[in-house]
Formats: sequence, C-alpha cells, structure tokens
Amino acid sequence: MPFGIGYDIILTIARLSLHGFYREVKTIGYENVPKEAPIIACSNHSNMIVDPAVVATTFPYKRKVHFWAKNSIFQNKYARAILFNSGVVPVDRTTKNNQSLFSSTLEVLRLGEVVAVFPEGTSHSEPKLLSIRDGASWSALSYMRFIAEEIKESSQSNGDTLTNGIKTAKRKRFPPPKVYIVPVGITYVQKSKYRSLVISSFGPAIDVEPYYQKFENDERETVKLLTKHVEEEMKKLTINARDWETSNAANMARMLLFSEDVALEDYVKITQSLVNFFAAPTSDEVISVKNLLHEYKTTLDTLCLSNIDIAQYEKRELSLHWAFYTFLSEFLKSLIQLPFFLPGLLFHWPIYIIGKISAKYEIYEESKAQNKILLGLGWLFAAYLALFFSVWIAMSFTPLGFMLAGSFVFIFAWYHIALVDSHYDTFKDVISSYRIFAALANGKGTDHREKIENLVLTRRTCIGYLEKIANDHRHKSEDLRLVLEYRERVYGSFYQNGANGVEIMNRKTEGKKLQ
Repeated sequence: MPFGIGYDIILTIARLSLHGFYREVKTIGYENVPKEAPIIACSNHSNMIVDPAVVATTFPYKRKVHFWAKNSIFQNKYARAILFNSGVVPVDRTTKNNQSLFSSTLEVLRLGEVVAVFPEGTSHSEPKLLSIRDGASWSALSYMRFIAEEIKESSQSNGDTLTNGIKTAKRKRFPPPKVYIVPVGITYVQKSKYRSLVISSFGPAIDVEPYYQKFENDERETVKLLTKHVEEEMKKLTINARDWETSNAANMARMLLFSEDVALEDYVKITQSLVNFFAAPTSDEVISVKNLLHEYKTTLDTLCLSNIDIAQYEKRELSLHWAFYTFLSEFLKSLIQLPFFLPGLLFHWPIYIIGKISAKYEIYEESKAQNKILLGLGWLFAAYLALFFSVWIAMSFTPLGFMLAGSFVFIFAWYHIALVDSHYDTFKDVISSYRIFAALANGKGTDHREKIENLVLTRRTCIGYLEKIANDHRHKSEDLRLVLEYRERVYGSFYQNGANGVEIMNRKTEGKKLQ
C-alpha cells in the first residue's frame, strides 16, 4: 500500500507539533530496527494521538509507518481516499477470519513496509503497561503462513522442492519471507506538561520465524507465547510500577539522588530500578521512606511546586526576607529578558491560555497533551495565516511581497522557538518563588506556610533516609546498587549532610507528641 502526499503532510505537522510542545524527543535503539524487512511495531499507549506521532516521527531510518484503524471509518469515499493516501490500514474487527481481519495488513507487509500497532488496546494513564492483546502476533504469523503458501504454490508449479522454491522466490523478488516484531517504549517525563521531555525506545527486533513451525501445529498456544515474548520486551523499554505510591516514590528518589536528573538514555533504566527496589521493601525503614517520598510528591503537586523550588532552601534558612529576595531577583530577571521575548509572547499568549483552560476541564490525563496540541495548532494556523496576509497586504500583494511575507513569518516563528525555553523557565521560577513568598507572608501558623516548612523539612529527611538506606541496603539489592553506582560515576560521592534531616524530623515528631 504506497504512501501518498497526505502522509508527508501529516508527518510534517506531527513533527512540528511535537517539537513545539515538548522540549526534546529522544530516540534510542536505532540499531535494533531492520532497515528493509517487513515490521510490525508494537508500542505502549498512554498519550492518545500523541503516541502515533512519536512513533512515526522517530522511527529509525525514516521508514514510513502505517497505522491500524477500524474499517467503519473508511465507508465514506472521501475519508477513504484521505486515509489510504495517509497510509492508514483498515482492520475489520467484526470478522473472526484472520485472513479477512488482517488482509490489508498482509498486503502492507508483503511490500516490506512497517505497520505500527498499540496492543494494549486503549490509551491510559496507569503507572504500568497493560496486558497486551494478540493482534500483532496473529498478523505476523498469518503473514508467515501467507508467504509460505505462495512459495509452496510457486515451487509446486515449477516442480521444485520447497527449499529450491524459496531460492527461486528470492530470485523472482517474491515478498520477504521473514517478518519482525519491533517492541517500542514511549516514556513521557511529564506527558501533559508544556516543554517536557519524551523518550522513544526501540528494542531488539523479534524474529517471528522460530514460532512459525509451532504455529502450524498449535495456533492459539503459539500466538500466546509470541505475545508474551513481545510484552516482556515492551516492559524492558517502559517504566512499570504496581501502583502510584511506588511510582511517585521512585520518581522523587531519582530527583533527590540526581540533582539535574539522569540522562534521557538512562532515564527508564534508573527509574525502573528504583521502582523495583520500592516495590519489594526489605525493611520497615524502606517502607517509611517510600511513604515519605510519596507524601513529598503529592504535597508538591498540591502546592504547584517542584523539587527544584524546595531544593534552594537545602542550605538556606526558610525565611520571609529570603523568599522575598528570591522572588524579587527572579522577577527583575524576567523584566530584563521581557523586551526580547515580548513580541512572541503577545502573539502566542492565546495558546497558553487555551492550553490552561483545556487542561482544567479535561478529566483524563492521557487526553490533555492531545487537546493542548490540537487547539494550539488551530490557533497557530489562523494566527500565522493572518500575519502572513497582513504583511503581504502591506506589500501591495506583489510577488516580492509574497516572498517577504513568507520569510517574515518563518523568521518570527524561529525567533520565538529559539527563545521560548529560557523565558518559559524564568517565568516558572517567578511563579514558584512568588507562591513560596506568599505562603510565608501569611504568617506563622497558617496552613500554606506550614506546608512549605514541612516540604523543606521532608526533603531533608528524605535525603537523610536515602543516604542511610544506600549504606544499609547497597549490597542487599541489585537494583539499588545499580542506581548508586550510576550516580557515583556521574556525580561522585553521595550527600554528606542528609542524615541531619532524619534527626530534625525525629525531634519535630517528638515535639508534636509532647504537645
């Protein structure tokens, strides 16, 4: 099924949208993907239509990717033309006949192309991979049977043995007899947050041929075995926690252990190692720090603050005058930068407002990024089109004016993108420093002030517990040892003053008991 120009247009829009919304999209595992063989790519699915965009834009060697869609949306002739032109493959979910169910998929694989599927069956916001379905395994093994039958028919018509038939098929450029399933893991550091990070990991390709002989003898059992293999490989590329408490604890431990966070290529491995460690606590102490880390994370989210905001008070006194100084310095810094960023800010501010409003009223986390991107695209298209025609009108609709208008729009967009990260970070620092200052300004005994004070204390305590656990459990847990060795290679020795936090928390707890 050849791709039309529709695919290139959609791919370009997807690439611009991803790099406009996310700060970086990191691709890992190029070497694991065959350059030419037919492939079924199996990806996790936690971010609605953003996931297909990530798979398509990061797929190695710029190979074009087909996606499945239910055949009912192909009934309208205009929709069908657009979908086929864009490389979308219809799947008839009403039939129980695999030949009919995967007929279009088999044709795509026959051409040596790539089909991407999301075998979890739905987009979700669970902290782990859902059980995957058998569709990819059925289609891969059905393709092997389909090609084997073609080769067999060819060999019989020519009087060849099956082995000679395969050689003849290769000479006659028959479809590739092999098909691979490539596991894909998409990890979002904060999937619905503007200017966050994305990791797209491609695992080793799974050769389906070893399963084919078993498939001929026992279809269902073989399909289940292959699906299990695919699921195991997908889990290696993703972060899987049994619950949000474990996930939150692991994420906060990573942030405390790695002040600037880990490199994206190691992000999944380090986080999953911490998940494994907290998922099987070996002592009451580990359970306590897990609960404390989870509490720290949820309180930060409630106050709309980050670990970095609290980290600045690790070695400083949490006082009103220092909080005011921090807020004032960040505010003045933003004022100095503002003139350079103001034109782009005035032009693009509706996008930020629209994104905030859409996130507020969207109850499903997996839909927030999709909504922000789609609404932002709609605004950008209208706004930049209006800007282009405004400049062109000012140039009297001349050919030269057309070129100048196009150049102006391009430079203006590039100028905004080049400055957005640093200014966005500064803006976030202003907001967070103001929140801390406002909380402290309320006076002692107020709820917000107590929460900020407890956050500073909790952070110190978590660091102290982590230092103690590192010493006590390093040789008991392979996962913890891996994390600590990685940290020592990157940052050197562990925190030196974290134990103070444990002592402070113990004294405060005893004080509350006496009261």
